[in-house]
Amino acid sequence: MRIDAWVANWGSWLAGLADEAGLDAAAVTVETAPDSGYRLRNEVMMNIDPDAPAFAQAILREVVDTYPEGSATVRAWVSLTFSASLRAGSKKRTPEDVARDLASRIPGLSARLQSTGAGIARPMSAQELCEIVRIAYDPPAALIIDQAHAAGSPVSLTWGEVGPTATQASWDDYRHDSAFSASWTMTGAPRGSVNSSVLSRLLAPHGDIDRKRISLLYRPMDSARAAAVVERDQNNANVRITSGNRPSARALVDARSAVQTAQEEAQGAGLVNFGMVVTATVTDKERLADAVAAIEQTSGTARVLLRRAYGAQDTAFAASLPLGLVLPKHSMLPSEIKDAL
Repeated sequence: MRIDAWVANWGSWLAGLADEAGLDAAAVTVETAPDSGYRLRNEVMMNIDPDAPAFAQAILREVVDTYPEGSATVRAWVSLTFSASLRAGSKKRTPEDVARDLASRIPGLSARLQSTGAGIARPMSAQELCEIVRIAYDPPAALIIDQAHAAGSPVSLTWGEVGPTATQASWDDYRHDSAFSASWTMTGAPRGSVNSSVLSRLLAPHGDIDRKRISLLYRPMDSARAAAVVERDQNNANVRITSGNRPSARALVDARSAVQTAQEEAQGAGLVNFGMVVTATVTDKERLADAVAAIEQTSGTARVLLRRAYGAQDTAFAASLPLGLVLPKHSMLPSEIKDAL
Protein backbone atom coordinates (compact mmCIF):
# COMPACT_ATOMS: atom_id res chain seq x y z
CA MET A 1 0.00 0.00 0.00
CA ARG A 2 2.83 2.39 0.80
CA ILE A 3 4.47 1.79 -2.59
CA ASP A 4 1.13 2.35 -4.32
CA ALA A 5 0.81 5.67 -2.54
CA TRP A 6 4.36 6.67 -3.51
CA VAL A 7 3.74 5.82 -7.16
CA ALA A 8 0.42 7.70 -7.19
CA ASN A 9 2.00 10.76 -5.55
CA TRP A 10 4.88 10.67 -8.03
CA GLY A 11 2.38 10.67 -10.90
CA SER A 12 0.58 13.61 -9.32
CA TRP A 13 3.87 15.47 -8.87
CA LEU A 14 4.74 14.98 -12.55
CA ALA A 15 1.24 16.00 -13.63
CA GLY A 16 1.50 19.17 -11.55
CA LEU A 17 4.62 20.23 -13.44
CA ALA A 18 2.47 21.00 -16.48
CA ASP A 19 0.89 23.83 -14.49
CA GLU A 20 4.23 25.34 -13.44
CA ALA A 21 4.65 28.52 -15.45
CA GLY A 22 7.91 28.65 -17.37
CA LEU A 23 8.90 25.03 -16.69
CA ASP A 24 10.60 23.45 -19.70
CA ALA A 25 11.72 20.06 -18.41
CA ALA A 26 12.45 17.89 -15.41
CA ALA A 27 14.89 15.05 -14.84
CA VAL A 28 15.61 12.41 -12.21
CA THR A 29 19.20 11.16 -12.02
CA VAL A 30 20.30 8.14 -9.97
CA GLU A 31 24.02 7.44 -9.63
CA THR A 32 25.77 4.46 -8.06
CA ALA A 33 29.47 4.61 -7.25
CA PRO A 34 32.03 3.09 -4.84
CA ASP A 35 31.92 4.49 -1.34
CA SER A 36 35.28 5.88 -0.21
CA GLY A 37 34.27 5.56 3.45
CA TYR A 38 35.43 9.04 4.43
CA ARG A 39 31.92 10.32 5.05
CA LEU A 40 31.15 7.38 7.34
CA ARG A 41 34.46 7.77 9.16
CA ASN A 42 33.88 11.49 9.66
CA GLU A 43 30.34 10.94 10.96
CA VAL A 44 31.35 8.21 13.42
CA MET A 45 34.48 9.94 14.73
CA MET A 46 32.60 13.18 15.33
CA ASN A 47 29.85 11.47 17.33
CA ILE A 48 31.72 8.74 19.21
CA ASP A 49 31.51 9.12 22.99
CA PRO A 50 34.97 9.12 24.59
CA ASP A 51 33.38 7.79 27.80
CA ALA A 52 31.86 4.79 26.04
CA PRO A 53 33.20 1.29 26.85
CA ALA A 54 36.41 0.42 25.03
CA PHE A 55 34.75 -2.61 23.44
CA ALA A 56 31.99 -0.44 21.91
CA GLN A 57 34.53 2.05 20.59
CA ALA A 58 36.59 -0.79 19.09
CA ILE A 59 33.51 -2.18 17.32
CA LEU A 60 32.71 1.23 15.83
CA ARG A 61 36.28 1.69 14.58
CA GLU A 62 36.22 -1.79 13.07
CA VAL A 63 32.97 -0.96 11.26
CA VAL A 64 34.51 2.23 9.89
CA ASP A 65 37.58 0.33 8.64
CA THR A 66 35.74 -2.61 7.05
CA TYR A 67 32.46 -1.17 5.78
CA PRO A 68 33.82 0.75 2.73
CA GLU A 69 35.28 -2.44 1.22
CA GLY A 70 32.96 -3.50 -1.57
CA SER A 71 30.22 -1.07 -0.56
CA ALA A 72 28.51 1.38 -2.86
CA THR A 73 26.80 4.71 -2.48
CA VAL A 74 23.57 5.62 -4.24
CA ARG A 75 22.62 9.24 -4.80
CA ALA A 76 19.64 10.78 -6.56
CA TRP A 77 18.90 14.26 -7.88
CA VAL A 78 15.85 15.97 -9.34
CA SER A 79 16.54 18.71 -11.87
CA LEU A 80 13.97 21.31 -12.94
CA THR A 81 14.66 23.58 -15.92
CA PHE A 82 12.80 26.88 -16.15
CA SER A 83 12.66 29.35 -19.00
CA ALA A 84 13.24 33.07 -18.64
CA SER A 85 9.77 33.57 -20.16
CA LEU A 86 6.71 32.54 -18.20
CA ARG A 87 4.88 31.61 -21.40
CA ALA A 88 5.48 31.53 -25.14
CA GLY A 89 5.74 35.01 -26.60
CA SER A 90 6.01 36.80 -23.25
CA LYS A 91 8.86 39.10 -22.27
CA LYS A 92 11.99 37.47 -20.93
CA ARG A 93 12.68 38.10 -17.27
CA THR A 94 16.00 39.08 -15.77
CA PRO A 95 18.00 36.50 -13.77
CA GLU A 96 17.11 38.37 -10.58
CA ASP A 97 13.37 38.15 -11.35
CA VAL A 98 13.66 34.44 -12.12
CA ALA A 99 15.58 33.85 -8.87
CA ARG A 100 12.93 35.62 -6.81
CA ASP A 101 10.17 33.66 -8.52
CA LEU A 102 11.88 30.29 -8.00
CA ALA A 103 12.69 31.10 -4.38
CA SER A 104 8.95 31.11 -3.66
CA ARG A 105 8.15 28.01 -5.73
CA ILE A 106 11.00 25.58 -5.02
CA PRO A 107 10.06 24.96 -1.33
CA GLY A 108 6.60 23.76 -2.35
CA LEU A 109 7.96 21.51 -5.10
CA SER A 110 10.55 20.05 -2.71
CA ALA A 111 7.98 19.45 0.02
CA ARG A 112 5.69 17.56 -2.35
CA LEU A 113 8.56 15.26 -3.29
CA GLN A 114 8.58 13.84 0.24
CA SER A 115 5.23 12.15 -0.36
CA THR A 116 6.73 10.21 -3.29
CA GLY A 117 9.14 8.30 -1.05
CA ALA A 118 12.09 10.48 -2.05
CA GLY A 119 12.70 11.63 1.51
CA ILE A 120 13.77 15.16 2.31
CA ALA A 121 14.79 17.06 -0.82
CA ARG A 122 16.87 20.21 -0.53
CA PRO A 123 18.20 22.58 -3.18
CA MET A 124 21.83 22.03 -4.09
CA SER A 125 24.44 24.75 -3.98
CA ALA A 126 26.50 25.67 -7.02
CA GLN A 127 29.58 24.27 -5.29
CA GLU A 128 27.95 20.85 -4.81
CA LEU A 129 26.93 20.77 -8.46
CA CYS A 130 30.48 21.63 -9.49
CA GLU A 131 31.75 18.68 -7.45
CA ILE A 132 29.31 16.29 -9.14
CA VAL A 133 30.39 17.35 -12.62
CA ARG A 134 34.07 17.25 -11.69
CA ILE A 135 33.79 13.69 -10.35
CA ALA A 136 31.74 12.53 -13.35
CA TYR A 137 34.49 13.52 -15.77
CA ASP A 138 37.38 12.50 -13.49
CA PRO A 139 36.21 9.74 -11.05
CA PRO A 140 39.48 9.57 -9.01
CA ALA A 141 38.75 13.15 -7.92
CA ALA A 142 35.97 11.74 -5.71
CA LEU A 143 38.55 10.41 -3.24
CA ILE A 144 40.29 13.78 -2.99
CA ILE A 145 37.01 15.66 -2.51
CA ASP A 146 35.80 13.19 0.15
CA GLN A 147 39.12 13.51 1.98
CA ALA A 148 38.80 17.29 1.97
CA HIS A 149 35.25 17.15 3.33
CA ALA A 150 36.29 14.66 6.02
CA ALA A 151 39.11 16.98 7.08
CA GLY A 152 36.76 19.96 7.18
CA SER A 153 38.56 21.74 4.36
CA PRO A 154 36.29 23.55 1.88
CA VAL A 155 36.56 22.54 -1.77
CA SER A 156 36.52 25.58 -4.02
CA LEU A 157 35.61 24.85 -7.63
CA THR A 158 34.40 27.10 -10.42
CA TRP A 159 32.56 26.17 -13.59
CA GLY A 160 35.73 26.65 -15.58
CA GLU A 161 37.46 23.94 -13.54
CA VAL A 162 34.89 21.14 -13.50
CA GLY A 163 34.97 20.15 -17.15
CA PRO A 164 37.38 17.56 -18.55
CA THR A 165 40.96 18.46 -19.36
CA ALA A 166 40.72 16.50 -22.59
CA THR A 167 38.17 14.20 -24.22
CA GLN A 168 38.00 11.81 -27.14
CA ALA A 169 34.53 10.91 -28.38
CA SER A 170 34.64 7.69 -30.40
CA TRP A 171 31.83 6.09 -32.35
CA ASP A 172 30.64 3.92 -29.47
CA ASP A 173 32.48 5.14 -26.33
CA TYR A 174 33.82 8.28 -24.71
CA ARG A 175 37.19 8.90 -23.09
CA HIS A 176 37.35 11.74 -20.58
CA ASP A 177 40.31 12.47 -18.34
CA SER A 178 41.06 9.25 -16.42
CA ALA A 179 37.94 7.27 -17.32
CA PHE A 180 36.04 5.63 -20.17
CA SER A 181 32.28 5.70 -20.60
CA ALA A 182 29.54 4.30 -22.79
CA SER A 183 26.03 5.74 -22.99
CA TRP A 184 22.65 4.51 -24.16
CA THR A 185 19.34 6.24 -24.90
CA MET A 186 15.87 4.77 -24.56
CA THR A 187 14.13 3.93 -27.83
CA GLY A 188 11.09 2.16 -26.43
CA ALA A 189 9.17 2.24 -23.16
CA PRO A 190 8.29 -0.98 -21.31
CA ARG A 191 5.43 -2.85 -22.93
CA GLY A 192 2.43 -4.09 -21.00
CA SER A 193 1.95 -3.60 -17.28
CA VAL A 194 4.82 -2.02 -15.35
CA ASN A 195 5.37 -2.68 -11.66
CA SER A 196 7.22 -0.52 -9.18
CA SER A 197 10.39 -2.65 -9.24
CA VAL A 198 10.85 -2.82 -13.01
CA LEU A 199 14.02 -0.69 -12.90
CA SER A 200 15.50 -2.23 -9.75
CA ARG A 201 18.26 -4.27 -11.41
CA LEU A 202 19.15 -1.48 -13.81
CA LEU A 203 19.48 1.01 -10.95
CA ALA A 204 21.33 -1.32 -8.57
CA PRO A 205 25.14 -1.12 -8.20
CA HIS A 206 27.11 -3.56 -10.36
CA GLY A 207 30.60 -4.91 -9.74
CA ASP A 208 31.68 -4.47 -13.36
CA ILE A 209 30.82 -0.75 -13.41
CA ASP A 210 32.71 1.87 -11.43
CA ARG A 211 30.09 4.58 -11.80
CA LYS A 212 26.62 4.14 -13.26
CA ARG A 213 24.20 6.96 -13.95
CA ILE A 214 20.57 6.60 -15.06
CA SER A 215 18.65 9.76 -15.93
CA LEU A 216 14.92 9.89 -16.62
CA LEU A 217 14.10 12.97 -18.70
CA TYR A 218 10.61 14.49 -18.59
CA ARG A 219 8.98 17.25 -20.63
CA PRO A 220 5.46 18.05 -19.37
CA MET A 221 2.84 19.07 -21.91
CA ASP A 222 0.39 21.89 -21.37
CA SER A 223 -3.28 20.94 -21.16
CA ALA A 224 -4.21 22.26 -24.61
CA ARG A 225 -1.54 20.29 -26.42
CA ALA A 226 -2.13 17.16 -24.32
CA ALA A 227 -5.76 16.98 -25.43
CA ALA A 228 -4.76 17.13 -29.10
CA VAL A 229 -2.05 14.49 -28.65
CA VAL A 230 -4.28 11.91 -26.93
CA GLU A 231 -7.00 12.44 -29.55
CA ARG A 232 -4.48 11.90 -32.36
CA ASP A 233 -3.13 8.74 -30.71
CA GLN A 234 -6.63 7.39 -30.26
CA ASN A 235 -7.49 8.02 -33.92
CA ASN A 236 -4.27 6.35 -35.07
CA ALA A 237 -4.96 3.31 -32.91
CA ASN A 238 -8.47 3.00 -34.32
CA VAL A 239 -7.11 3.18 -37.87
CA ARG A 240 -4.69 0.32 -37.20
CA ILE A 241 -7.55 -1.84 -35.94
CA THR A 242 -9.96 -1.14 -38.80
CA SER A 243 -7.39 -1.20 -41.61
CA GLY A 244 -7.06 -5.00 -41.63
CA ASN A 245 -9.31 -8.01 -41.41
CA ARG A 246 -7.64 -9.36 -38.28
CA PRO A 247 -5.99 -6.74 -36.07
CA SER A 248 -2.96 -7.94 -34.16
CA ALA A 249 -2.95 -8.40 -30.42
CA ARG A 250 -0.49 -5.51 -30.12
CA ALA A 251 -2.85 -3.22 -32.05
CA LEU A 252 -5.72 -4.13 -29.73
CA VAL A 253 -3.60 -3.47 -26.65
CA ASP A 254 -2.46 -0.11 -28.07
CA ALA A 255 -6.07 0.84 -28.81
CA ARG A 256 -7.15 0.07 -25.24
CA SER A 257 -4.19 2.03 -23.88
CA ALA A 258 -5.07 5.01 -26.09
CA VAL A 259 -8.68 4.97 -24.86
CA GLN A 260 -7.58 4.75 -21.23
CA THR A 261 -5.09 7.60 -21.71
CA ALA A 262 -7.77 9.77 -23.31
CA GLN A 263 -10.17 9.09 -20.45
CA GLU A 264 -7.56 9.90 -17.80
CA GLU A 265 -6.54 13.09 -19.62
CA ALA A 266 -10.19 14.17 -19.79
CA GLN A 267 -10.41 13.69 -16.02
CA GLY A 268 -7.48 16.05 -15.45
CA ALA A 269 -4.41 13.83 -15.67
CA GLY A 270 -1.29 15.33 -17.19
CA LEU A 271 0.68 14.12 -20.19
CA VAL A 272 4.47 13.93 -20.10
CA ASN A 273 7.06 13.11 -22.74
CA PHE A 274 9.83 11.04 -21.21
CA GLY A 275 13.09 9.38 -22.12
CA MET A 276 16.08 7.75 -20.49
CA VAL A 277 19.85 8.07 -20.74
CA VAL A 278 22.14 5.45 -19.20
CA THR A 279 25.89 5.95 -18.73
CA ALA A 280 28.43 3.40 -17.49
CA THR A 281 31.92 4.57 -16.51
CA VAL A 282 35.07 2.58 -15.77
CA THR A 283 38.64 3.68 -15.10
CA ASP A 284 40.21 0.89 -17.15
CA LYS A 285 39.65 0.51 -20.90
CA GLU A 286 39.85 -3.28 -20.61
CA ARG A 287 36.80 -3.34 -18.33
CA LEU A 288 34.57 -1.31 -20.63
CA ALA A 289 33.34 -4.40 -22.50
CA ASP A 290 32.19 -5.98 -19.23
CA ALA A 291 30.42 -2.78 -18.25
CA VAL A 292 28.61 -2.67 -21.61
CA ALA A 293 27.51 -6.29 -21.21
CA ALA A 294 26.22 -5.56 -17.69
CA ILE A 295 24.07 -2.64 -18.87
CA GLU A 296 22.64 -4.53 -21.82
CA GLN A 297 21.77 -7.50 -19.64
CA THR A 298 20.08 -5.54 -16.85
CA SER A 299 18.18 -3.33 -19.32
CA GLY A 300 16.52 -6.48 -20.64
CA THR A 301 15.14 -7.32 -17.22
CA ALA A 302 13.91 -3.71 -16.96
CA ARG A 303 11.96 -4.25 -20.22
CA VAL A 304 13.39 -1.00 -21.56
CA LEU A 305 14.66 -0.80 -25.13
CA LEU A 306 18.04 0.87 -25.03
CA ARG A 307 20.20 1.76 -28.01
CA ARG A 308 23.86 2.70 -27.92
CA ALA A 309 24.27 6.42 -28.60
CA TYR A 310 26.47 5.86 -31.64
CA GLY A 311 28.24 9.00 -32.77
CA ALA A 312 26.85 11.03 -29.87
CA GLN A 313 28.62 9.60 -26.84
CA ASP A 314 29.82 12.98 -25.55
CA THR A 315 26.33 14.49 -25.87
CA ALA A 316 24.65 11.55 -24.15
CA PHE A 317 27.20 11.68 -21.33
CA ALA A 318 26.42 15.36 -20.68
CA ALA A 319 22.67 14.70 -20.94
CA SER A 320 22.87 12.11 -18.15
CA LEU A 321 24.36 14.63 -15.71
CA PRO A 322 21.95 16.42 -13.32
CA LEU A 323 22.42 19.74 -15.11
CA GLY A 324 18.90 20.24 -16.43
CA LEU A 325 19.89 20.15 -20.10
CA VAL A 326 16.95 20.23 -22.53
CA LEU A 327 18.33 18.43 -25.57
CA PRO A 328 15.78 19.70 -28.17
CA LYS A 329 16.88 23.25 -27.39
CA HIS A 330 20.46 22.35 -28.35
CA SER A 331 19.69 20.50 -31.57
CA MET A 332 19.85 22.02 -35.05
CA LEU A 333 16.39 21.05 -36.25
CA PRO A 334 13.59 23.03 -37.90
CA SER A 335 11.09 24.45 -35.42
CA GLU A 336 8.21 22.35 -36.78
CA ILE A 337 10.16 19.13 -36.15
CA LYS A 338 11.13 20.27 -32.65
CA ASP A 339 7.46 20.98 -31.83
CA ALA A 340 6.55 17.46 -32.91
CA LEU A 341 9.15 15.82 -30.64
